[in-house]
Amino acid sequence: MRANQFSDNMSSQSSLRKNAVLNTIKQICTIIYPIITFPYISRVLGKYYYGKVNFSNSIVSYILMIAALGITNYSIREGSRIKDDRKELQKFCNQIFSINICSMIVAYIVLFLLICFWKRLDGYTLLLLIQASTVLFNTIGTDWINSIFEDYEFITIRYIICQGIAVVLMLLLVHSKSDYLLYAVTCSIGTILANIMNVTYIRKHYDLHPRLTLHMDLHRNMKPIFMLFGSAIATTIYVNSDITILGLLKNESEVGLYTVSSKFYTMLKQMLNASLTVAVPRISHERDSVKPQTLNRHLSQIIGSLIIFSFPISAGLFSLSRNIIVLFSGVEYEMAFTSLQILSISIIFATMASFFINVIMISFGMETQVLFATMFSALINIVLNFVLIPAFGQNAAAFTTLLSEISIFCLGIFYTRKKVKISIRRNVVIAATEFAAVMVICAGIRHFLSSNNLLTIFLCVILCAAACLGILFCLDKDDIKKLIHFRK
Repeated sequence: MRANQFSDNMSSQSSLRKNAVLNTIKQICTIIYPIITFPYISRVLGKYYYGKVNFSNSIVSYILMIAALGITNYSIREGSRIKDDRKELQKFCNQIFSINICSMIVAYIVLFLLICFWKRLDGYTLLLLIQASTVLFNTIGTDWINSIFEDYEFITIRYIICQGIAVVLMLLLVHSKSDYLLYAVTCSIGTILANIMNVTYIRKHYDLHPRLTLHMDLHRNMKPIFMLFGSAIATTIYVNSDITILGLLKNESEVGLYTVSSKFYTMLKQMLNASLTVAVPRISHERDSVKPQTLNRHLSQIIGSLIIFSFPISAGLFSLSRNIIVLFSGVEYEMAFTSLQILSISIIFATMASFFINVIMISFGMETQVLFATMFSALINIVLNFVLIPAFGQNAAAFTTLLSEISIFCLGIFYTRKKVKISIRRNVVIAATEFAAVMVICAGIRHFLSSNNLLTIFLCVILCAAACLGILFCLDKDDIKKLIHFRK
């Protein structure tokens, strides 16, 4: 009996690590593809058109939010519990798919009304329609089914192929400022192709056929969905309100500058959060199936890994912000370096907040608390954006993001303090601090290394990596294993 439990536990840990690795690969690709296209696109389109596309995209993000409701997190959580009962799962998928179709129709109606009656969007109609095409395909793609079955291998392969095609098309078709609409098309094509592939894959691989039904069990499904939707509203607001309000109160060029700095921030945050995505269904399952001590240990390993990686990444981004901006986007965007420095500090709090909100609170069904935390953070973000952006522009947008992440991080700790007992090892904090210090020191001597931005960044990373390896060798072997246990 004990042998079987041990075997199941080892299999569970191995599967979680495999999923974490696969999702990390996917997130790395979400960084690599922009690295390939970002320097080219930002230079070709310039601040104005690059800002215009991203302002439009910020509007579409609200439409996507309405269409998605809180369906993804809810369906993964509930579907994971019944995935072994195929009949019940098919019924559940039909209900969720039908609800999603209804929300998609509402979302397109909202978009139509905005285009017709909001004069600020004059000249944006075609751009908005191109970008909003992803709403339809996200709905019919039902990607949440893959996550229910923890099929991160297919998700990763599909993403690499579809985004690779999109990148090639972007480089082939976009050559001047007038091609900004083609840029929007190529940005959408990856999502469209991925969801078309997913429809076929789900039917063939899982023998699931999501269909429309009038029996959506709204009484049971809608309350948690709306709770998570409220959280999604708040999240979308404090993620996108910066760009939206910048576009309203300043201009497209200011949006272009802030988009550059927030792009680096978002890419690195996604990479750090990669392991958290695969942890949600597993923690949801372990909540009822393992001892509290085991669950607490797993959670402690996850947050320990996040601390080890987030501290040096934040420090390095802060120290090399100007070099990174000029290297990837050119001197036209150099003024974005200050907002990038502010956002680099936010990375630590954003990653920790994501851990408490998405891994613990969502897994424990704390939708009400998640809603309040995200709404409170969004309110701080919006109010301060309207107060500070007219005077301080993009830097104010970055600062309000930092304050929002700090607030949701603090609320996450407060709400989960009685649910779990997380212990962060002293050596984890020491090692993370040392790694960050090494990164700052290496970046501090960059002026003595080279005036070439690429060479400067490369040398700083090499020196930092060597120093960090030296620190690891000074640690006890057991400590090293515990630091990287979850990432194996």
